[in-house]
Parts: sequence; C-alpha cells; structure tokens
Amino acid sequence: MSRPVVIVDPLSSGVELAPAFKARGIPAIAVTLKPGEWNGFGSKIRTADFLEVIPDQPDLIEILRGYDPIAILPGTEEGVSLAERLTLALTPQRANDPGKAENRLHKAGMQQALQEAGVPTLKTLNSASEQEVEAWIQANGFSDSPLIIKPPISAGSDKVFHVSAGGDWKTPFQRVLDEPSKTTGERNKTVVVQEMAVGTEFAVGTVSAGGKHYLAHLIQYNKTSSSDGQTKTVYDFVEFVPFDADAHGELFEYTKRGLDALGIRWGAAHNEIMLTKDGPRLIETGARMCGGPVVGFARVASGSSQADKLVEIYADGDVSCPEYTFRKTVMPVFLASPAHGKISNAEALADTSKLPTFLNENLWFKNGDTVPHTVDYLTAIGIVALSGDRQSVFSDKAKIRQMESELIIENSSGRVG
Repeated sequence: MSRPVVIVDPLSSGVELAPAFKARGIPAIAVTLKPGEWNGFGSKIRTADFLEVIPDQPDLIEILRGYDPIAILPGTEEGVSLAERLTLALTPQRANDPGKAENRLHKAGMQQALQEAGVPTLKTLNSASEQEVEAWIQANGFSDSPLIIKPPISAGSDKVFHVSAGGDWKTPFQRVLDEPSKTTGERNKTVVVQEMAVGTEFAVGTVSAGGKHYLAHLIQYNKTSSSDGQTKTVYDFVEFVPFDADAHGELFEYTKRGLDALGIRWGAAHNEIMLTKDGPRLIETGARMCGGPVVGFARVASGSSQADKLVEIYADGDVSCPEYTFRKTVMPVFLASPAHGKISNAEALADTSKLPTFLNENLWFKNGDTVPHTVDYLTAIGIVALSGDRQSVFSDKAKIRQMESELIIENSSGRVG
C-alpha cells in the first residue's frame, strides 16, 4: 500500500483533498477535531474517503508515525495549528517555518510578520482594552477614519465589523470579546482593530513547494452590507478572473513576499488582499486552501485547483504546470436571508438550474427550516454557481436575485422576506 496523506479536520474545501489523492493511488487518513456548529458545503466528514478516521488524542503523533505519512495537510482553518505540529514531528522536511507559526494564525501577528520583513501593511492593534484602542486611534489620526474590528483568530468573516468614519467601535469591540467563535466555540481574549483598506479585494489562492509559490486561482470579491447595516461582510458574488500581468502582477508579487514573510514554504494558502490606490495590502492569510466549494469551481475556471496542485507537489515533488491558465468565468452567487426565521417557499429558487449559465448549486435549507440572518460567509443560505461567457453570467445573476427576492422568511416579528 502507498504511504498515506493525513488530513486534519477534512471539512469545508478539505473534503476534496482525499478524493484528489485517491485518484493518484494515495490513501488518506482523517484526523477529526470537535465539530463546529455551522451549515454549508463540507460540513460533514465523508468517512468513506478515508483509510482510517482518527480523533485528535494525546498519543496522536505515535499513532500516525506507524503509517509513515507523506504529508499532513489541514482541511480547514481550525486544522492548521495541529497539522503544523504534526508536520514538524512526522515530516519536518516539508514544514513551514515554526518560528512564524503564531503569526500565521493571528490576524495581527500576520501584519507584524510582514512589517518586520519590509512588506507594506495596514496599521493594526491587538488589544482587550478600550482605553488602549482609544489612545491608538488618537495617535494614528483615525478619529474620523473607518475601522475594522475583528477576532484575532477566525474564519468565514465571523464577527468582522466595518465601522464607519467616526462611528461606534466600542459595541462591536465588546461583541468580539463577548460572543464565542462560530467555528471554534471559544471566546476571544483580545480584539484586532485595523485601519480599513479601500479598493478591490482578491482571494489569491496559492500552493508552495520548497519555498516556490504558484498561483492556483484568482478570485475577485464582491461584498455588501448585511440587512441591518452592521457588517459589510455579506458575500454578494465572487468571480474567478484571468491573471493579467499588468493588472495583477504587483498583486501576485506582493502575495509571494507575504508568504515568505509568514514562513510558508509548503502547502496551500488562502490570501485575501486588497488592491488599494497605494498598492496591495494584506487583509489576512490562511495557511490552507480557500474554503467552501472552491475546488470544483476552480477546476471549471482553470482546469486545476489547489487540491490538484497539492497532489502534484506531494506525489511528484512539484506542480506539473507552473503557469496559471484560465478557461472561462465562474461566478458563485451567494444567497442571503434578511433575518433569522423560518423559510416557507424555497421553491422560489426551483428554476435556477434552468438558467443558461447554471453550473451547480448548494442550498443548505428547505421549507420549514430555520435560517440564520446572513451577516457573513458562514451564514449564507446557499450558493448558486454560474459559468460561461461573462455577459451571460451577469445576466443570469440578476435573475437569481429576482428569485431570491421572492423567498419568504417569517419570525416573531412577522414576514421579513
């Protein structure tokens, strides 16, 4: 039997890793963590994909040592820390810089690592003190500037608040401290306060092999405000776009400098970067694949994905094609609920599959289910993916929004959608 790959927390996009390795004759072992309370793509482990499913436990390293794995990969953001510790113990020749491990997890630590490496960053403070934040705001002249308030460790835009210029930052600051994470269930001990980057945001999906960094996908974000206006982290749609050296060359060079600063030498990275008038600025990096159904979307857009390139790296030593290719537009359109309540006419979306550019859909609720108020990626109620020529895709997106507007959401306040 071939030596296996170990996948820590194989959920979200991580569900795609085992099948990709299996296609090359490489079995996979799952290491499971405490499940989070969330719905969406990849929220359940696919046990049939694995040679063994092993829960995290004190003697995990010795158990896995007996399998002699070729690599240990995280399936989710929650799996990154354990995957890195296991890599150092079992496959240290393919480990990222252990001295930067905390920087790769902590959203303020990421900015610090880039700053120390001479890479332009956003001004950032990590604190649990309102007095310290107030002093920082005054010292940096941010009294009349928009700010970002977010947890130091999180995923899916969970509790990321956009504070308008001169607006109330103390309420979201306290919410980050008081409310447990949607993914880990733990409370935050500090809060990250950051100047707001203004521009066009991209998800730069990369894979790395021995310090060489490759572009796996390029996604342009389009976000909007939640229905209550408290966050601007509701995904409207995202678009897989071709790489243009003139438009995106600086963006990718900045990304590679950021990866070096964070000590990422092996594996996938999900890099969210704002292209501002002053150049690229890191929002955050996750030392794992982009989450959700991105693998399938990327395969349609470019013929490959982060998962496929990881298989090439760990099976063959490097990627088969260093250059990024682009085939056609892929646009995942996110569905949102204007409030918490019961959905009663999901059939309003029944005709999405008849749209000319329809690719696939992931709808996570049915009639009678209680849906959350959509405020971020984790509370979207579904994704309808479109693919084809760009003009037709945008035309079909408008039709999806019309169908979505007919959804009925009801709660104690009455009908809200």
